[in-house]
Parts: sequence; structure tokens; C-alpha cells
Amino acid sequence: MKNTEKKFADGDIIFREGDVSSSAFMISSGQVELLKNAPVGSDGGFLRLELLSVGAIIGEMGILDRSARTTTARAVGSVVLDVIEHEEFLTSIKEQPDVALSVIGNLAERLRNSNEMAVHSSVLSSPAKTSKIATLSVGSRKLSGGQATLWDAIRNLFSKSPDKRRLLEFRVARLAGDKDGTQTNLLMRALSNRPELRVKAYNEPLPIENTGYRSAVFLQSALMIGRQCLARDKADLLIWGDVNEVGTVIHLRFVTQAGDADHPGGFLISDRLAMPTNFGSEFSKLLYAVAVAAIMPRTETQRLLIKPLLLPALESAQKTRQEPPHELLLQDQNTIQVCYGNVTALIGYHMSDPNWLTKAANAYQEVMDTISKDIDPIAWANVQLHLCRIRQGLGERSNDPEILENTINTLKEILEVYTLVDFPREWGSIQSRIGSMLYRLDSVKGESDLLKESVVAYQSALRVFSKFENPLKWSELKHNLGQALQVWGDLSRNPKILDRAVLTCQEALQVRSRLETPLLWAATQNNLGSALFLLGRLSKDFEHLEGAAESFGRALEIYQSFGAARLSRVADRNMAKAENLLRTRVARRAAKIYWKEEENPFEKKLTKSERDKIYRDEIRNHSAA
Repeated sequence: MKNTEKKFADGDIIFREGDVSSSAFMISSGQVELLKNAPVGSDGGFLRLELLSVGAIIGEMGILDRSARTTTARAVGSVVLDVIEHEEFLTSIKEQPDVALSVIGNLAERLRNSNEMAVHSSVLSSPAKTSKIATLSVGSRKLSGGQATLWDAIRNLFSKSPDKRRLLEFRVARLAGDKDGTQTNLLMRALSNRPELRVKAYNEPLPIENTGYRSAVFLQSALMIGRQCLARDKADLLIWGDVNEVGTVIHLRFVTQAGDADHPGGFLISDRLAMPTNFGSEFSKLLYAVAVAAIMPRTETQRLLIKPLLLPALESAQKTRQEPPHELLLQDQNTIQVCYGNVTALIGYHMSDPNWLTKAANAYQEVMDTISKDIDPIAWANVQLHLCRIRQGLGERSNDPEILENTINTLKEILEVYTLVDFPREWGSIQSRIGSMLYRLDSVKGESDLLKESVVAYQSALRVFSKFENPLKWSELKHNLGQALQVWGDLSRNPKILDRAVLTCQEALQVRSRLETPLLWAATQNNLGSALFLLGRLSKDFEHLEGAAESFGRALEIYQSFGAARLSRVADRNMAKAENLLRTRVARRAAKIYWKEEENPFEKKLTKSERDKIYRDEIRNHSAA
């Protein structure tokens, strides 16, 4: 791609929001910040949305359709940019899939967001709309002709360049017990005909000491070694497993990159998929659907691009789920049902659709009716945890105390299998879920003991998730813990507990930042504001009330910039409440001063105008502080 080079000094404006666009830029050196005009802002009316580094492309929206710039770009330090003109860009996007993936990823992000940056779209908003994925146009032309979806564009681009990095990188370890490699090669062929995938095989099985196929030690060892392989190859998913002793069944497990996600459909360390050896095309479809669902996306862009793959993959795998092969044992047939439930639940999670989640719950329940905790505890705990993830969401949406209590009790029973020693991450995630449901249950039943239990559960989860190894999960737990502490402290009128709530929210803000996670940062600022407000109301300390108003104001700024109307109203209402209480407290303090002065017979009595002046001055001083 032909381009010219441009240099910018620190603070130089590369382009402004609203400018006519005719070129895109790739960052060759330095960093560029993307800014949005903000109704309230600490940086000349700007809100910084993103900080981009070497290799990032900016301004690609305008170069596609010559529309006005949607953000302002400003140099951070010395910056060198490669300028990409319109015609060269359209040529390169067809010839270089790496460029195309970056551009389409950025477009997908804009399509997803509902703020002013967004290009209007409705991606998978309901099952009835799943075929209407957002389209991508270049001027008045559609990519790939006609109604080309984002995913169609990617498929066409990747199919032209097989040597470039694909959207998804899979690795397949040689199956243990596959003496001639036939079944491993069959797995490779089943996945290799997908243009979005690049699949490579390892010549040897994972080097794991067989301490029992389903033991916790065995699974944890495989997870650790598998993630080392993924990190080395910068791959997304490792498929490993074995062929049974009689050569009739393949047992597969999936290792993905480390992540903190714990949501419906997310694969667990104990999930597996059983398929008959020498399987046909129907099982190839099932394998593809399960493998895509098992991925922990590396970036938000990759997550957005994976979403449109799930529903077609699930639909093509329906027959295998409905008619499992009779040669598989019941426990192996159950793995198909559970994996089907995982894909279905993940679709429901992405679409925020309870209908899909209910379908997944029904699939899990069918398996639960056939297994026993005493006979196969890990399989029992595995399915129960998947089911509890969905039931928790349904219970919290409906505020149904019976669902919440039953789910909490089930999770506590799962902890007897997923122990802290054997399954630490699962144990910690379950404790986090118990804490959230206890907090919600208190709001329904009004029993303060539930809040205390909630705090204990969150603190237990923090034994597993650390600030340095799991920063996002750690900050989420700190945020939730601060929320529970402030309610408990307010109900008990205990300033020490409220102090802990303030400190816990401040700790969460050590990870949640305004630049990298603005909406999460705003949520914790609002949480911090609430804790400071309650503490200020109890202690009658002006500084706490002022801090509360400032925190609510910071949250409000972000919510307004992202067009979050409901959250903006909440933050605005909270800020007004804090400011009103501050004014009232100042007025009461001033009234006490006036009374003392009037009681002194040797002092001149103040007139109403003089008292009002003192009142206004004191209010002004607190506002300035």
C-alpha cells in the first residue's frame, strides 16, 4: 500500500471531530488519543475515549464513505503517521486481510456502541433478527456485492490470503491412544475447511501425567500446559483428548486463554465433548460450534466478530444433538447435550435474551435428570454450575426470593466438589456469585444478616482473585464488596463499616480507569459517591459530602458522554441529593453560630441581611473547596 509519512508534535491535532475526511492513518510511532466533544470535561471540553499505539488505524470510517470525522485525534508525544489515501486504501483492504480485520473490527465496535460515535446497527437483538446482521458499505457499494455482512467481508478477505493470520487460531494436540494418528487427522480436516480458522496440529499428546482421567490434578495440569502452548503460539484454542481403549469414542477437552469471564455458556475446566471415532459431517458441524463457543476472546473486537458465528453453527449442529449415536454411552451422550447447552446459553448471554437462556437451562436439566453426585461428582457439579449461572440471572431479573435461595443452596453444595484446593478459580467464582445473590436477596427480604453473609462471600472470592493476576475480576469484587458494605454500614449506622466501603471502592479504582474502562470507572465512582454520602450524612462531615458530589459528577460526565440516559439520571439525582444535604448542613451550622451570637448581650445583634451574607459566604467557601 502506497502512503506518505506525516510527523506531529505532542498536542498537535491530527484531525478534528466534524472535519471532512479523505484519508486514514496508521500509527508508525508514538501514541494518538481519540477525543470526543463532551458537555462537561476537564480537558478543554474533551473526553478521551481511547489511547492508541503503533499499528493502530485511525480515521478509517471517513475513508470508506467520506463522512465527517466522528472524533478528534491528538498526538501524545512525538508521533509519526502513515497517511493512507482513499483509493489505495480500498485496494489494500481487498488484498491485505490484516488491515481488513483491523478496520472491520473498528467498524464493529462503532456498530455496537450506542453513543455518538456509533454507526447505527442492530446486531442480534432477538432470535427473529439474527439473520439481519449489520451491513458494511463503501460509498454506495456493498462489499462483496449485495447485502454483505461484516462476517461475509471477513470470510472473503481471509479466503484470498491463506498465509495471513486468521480471525481464529486453533491448535490440536495429538490424541492420546490414537496410534496411527487417524482420528487426530480427522479432527484437523473437520476444522480446516473454514476460511476464518487456521488449524495446526501438535505431533504429540499433551505431556500430562495420567493421575485419573477426571481427577482435579489431571485437569489442572492440562490447563496449565495447554495455556503455555497457546501463549507460545499466540493461539486462541487448544483441543486435546484421547481415544478410548477399544477405539470407538473420542473424548475432547478445550483449553482457552486465561480470562476472568464467568457468564452463562462459558466453558468450565471440567467440560468435555465425546464423539464417535471416524465421525461424519454432522459431528464436524457440532465440533465447530462447540470450539467457537469455547473461545475466550482476546479482544472486544474479536468477541464482536465471533458472535455472528454462533447461531449458524448451532443450527447446523441441531441434528447431532437431537439424535446422538447409540454407540455412545449415556455419560458420553450427556456431553453433547451439555455442550449444546453451552452454545445456546452463550447466544442468550450475548443477545440478553431469556428465551435462549431458558432453552439452555432445559438442556442442562435433561442431563441433571440422568446423573448423580455420588456416582460422578465432577460431572454433576459441572452441569449444576452451568444451570446455576442461568438461574441466578433469572432470579435477579424477577427478584424471586425462592429462585435466589435455591440457587444459593445449590452453589454451596457444588462447593463440596469444586473445593478451594482442587478447583480454586471455580471456587472463587462461585463465592462471588453467592455474594451477589445474597446482596440481591437482602434487597428483597430486608434481612441484614444476608448482607453480612454477602460480605463474607466476596472476601472469600478475593482469596483467589488478586489485583496483579486477575485485575478485572479483582476490581469487580472490590466494587461489589463496597456496595454491600455501604448498605450494611448504613443500616447499622456504623461509620467504621462505611469507612471500609469507601476504602474498598477506592481500591477498585486502582484498576478501573477513566481511560481504559470508562463505564466501569463511572459505576465505581457512583458507588464511591454513595458510600461517601452515607458516611457524610452519619458523621456530619462536610468533606465526605463534597467528595460524594464530586464522585457523582465524575460518573455523570461519563454517562452523558456515552449517551447512557438512565444512568445519567441516577448520577444526576445522586449528585443533587449530596449537594442539597451539604447546603442544609452548612445552613444548620450557620444557624448555631447566629444563635450563640444573639445570646451574648455584649455583642451587636446581626441583621437578616448580615446573617444571609455569612450564610452565602460559607456556602461559597464549601463550593470552592
